Amino acid sequence: MKAFQFVRPRSASEAVASLVEHDGAVVKASGIDLLDRMKERVDEPGVVVGLVDVRGLDAVEMTDNGTLRVGAGATLATLASHDAVRRFLPTLSEAAGLAASPQLRHRATLGGNLAQHTRCGYYRLESFPCLKRGGDHCPVRKSGGVQETAALFGNDPCASAHPSSLAPVLGALDAVLEVEGPRGTREVPFAEVWATPKAGVASDLALASDELIVSVEFPERTGPQRFGYEEVRQKAAFDWPLVSCAVRLALDGETVREARIWLGSVAPTPWRALGAEDVLTGKSLSEARAAEAGEAAVVGASPLDGNRYKLQLVKVCVRRALAK
Repeated sequence: MKAFQFVRPRSASEAVASLVEHDGAVVKASGIDLLDRMKERVDEPGVVVGLVDVRGLDAVEMTDNGTLRVGAGATLATLASHDAVRRFLPTLSEAAGLAASPQLRHRATLGGNLAQHTRCGYYRLESFPCLKRGGDHCPVRKSGGVQETAALFGNDPCASAHPSSLAPVLGALDAVLEVEGPRGTREVPFAEVWATPKAGVASDLALASDELIVSVEFPERTGPQRFGYEEVRQKAAFDWPLVSCAVRLALDGETVREARIWLGSVAPTPWRALGAEDVLTGKSLSEARAAEAGEAAVVGASPLDGNRYKLQLVKVCVRRALAK
């Protein structure tokens, strides 16, 4: 690991100022993902801005207008166990409780889970060429490349799969991120947080390098709503999902008034299954219609030779999430 200067600001604004002052500086919350990349010399920052002394980033609170605000520094263990999260956002609590291991859940944060980089092995090892690290091609897309965990959608020119298990949940819940930068704070709807891959751009976030995720706000629920989350992994514990799915249905009686279905680990960014939503909207939910939504969720996919099996996983995840 390359030597670096460690800065410990005491507020979000001080953290942003440090990012502005030090070109190429990176943010460290718990550092679970960042330190892995630094050890492999995939990232070699000269300055690391630690958030350990920034108060309030881990707050979870109901606002006066009925929304729930969760600080970007809240740990996955907090999200899994907090009464307000379990009551108001059960799918977020479930997804957080399934992630990683108990030890990591007590350190890993909401913001870090969203901002983590792809787990693609070609990106993670400096000895391999990689488009996201500035190479001229994506080795996953080449003949002979390892493709088992690669993306099904939007996988050209980069076939990396976004690893966050919490991101699809935030998408289904229409979350809004509060982001602080040199010009103050701004609200960013979840769908606008992500950027398609470009050569030499490692992060999947469509945020400036001097901006910091401060909190995530979840809008007030109006009328009856139902939630579901499902994921499939290679092994039951301490693994990233091969496919995940988060669902939110707003109901008028037995009729689905509004559907939100987001998929994880199937594209370089979280992926909204618009076709599956269309199958459900304006209709009642049944096992047959859930299966139809699963089929619709894979329309438009462009699987590679090594990851076609993930098409079936998407169908299963959508169907099971709706069954929940």
